[in-house]
Amino acid sequence: MPNWVSLCCGFLLLTACQPAPVDHSSHLLFQRDTILLSLSPASAPVETPLILRISSGLAIEAISADVAGVNMFMGRIPLRFQKLTTQKGDEAEQWQAEFLLGACSDPAMLWQLNVTLQFADGTKLILNERFSSSW
Repeated sequence: MPNWVSLCCGFLLLTACQPAPVDHSSHLLFQRDTILLSLSPASAPVETPLILRISSGLAIEAISADVAGVNMFMGRIPLRFQKLTTQKGDEAEQWQAEFLLGACSDPAMLWQLNVTLQFADGTKLILNERFSSSW
């Protein structure tokens, strides 16, 4: 009997120590022509690293972006984008920014994402998209 109890306790300890599954879902925030803007994971959980991705068929010279709370003041979160290396033959540029959203009293906080893309040809695209976070 003691071996059975030890075995069950050991099994519970091992299963409790498993890492949480990684959420690879993404939420498409904007798509037009060759420009794509997406957020991962799609549920935007607070206090968890989030990734904002931009894919562009046009050469991007500069990106400025920030996130701000809509239904509660949470400050302004500046985003810093890094250009990713792309595979040979892939014509689209890939950029990403990693950031965290703070938790507040509202479990479904609404956020405003402001992105300005400056392209190499001198044109500019301003995106203002909203999304909700969860906890």
